[in-house]
Amino acid sequence: MDDAYIRTLSLDEKLAFLKIFCKLIKADGSIDAEEISFLKSMAARYGVDNATMVGIIKSADSIDCMAEARHITNRQHALELIKELCFLANIDDDLDDNELDIVIDVARVMGVEDDRVVLINRWVLDTLILNKTGNVILERDNG
Repeated sequence: MDDAYIRTLSLDEKLAFLKIFCKLIKADGSIDAEEISFLKSMAARYGVDNATMVGIIKSADSIDCMAEARHITNRQHALELIKELCFLANIDDDLDDNELDIVIDVARVMGVEDDRVVLINRWVLDTLILNKTGNVILERDNG
């Protein structure tokens, strides 16, 4: 994963990313272990302490994704957020309509075009497939 963009995020942007991730995780009504693992990993990558992350998780129901997305004004940051959201939405192999709605709505608030979201999502799906294939080839996974 390319983490270079993280160094350019402000603390407010990092927190906005995490809040939107948390809201997306809850969107389909089920939270699986891979999603929680992703959230913990991202918090660590962003340098956000556990107490802050627990606070975000506890307030997930009251998070306004659109208001949080308005904090992201840099185009590159917006595209990175969409990439991470697509990854998270597809991590459980079940892209729910509610998850898709959040991704699209957040993208639109940040001025990211629908066709760009489709391209990013395809790239994320291709990456996930290639990673799974690599694990099988290298006998790290039984399929």
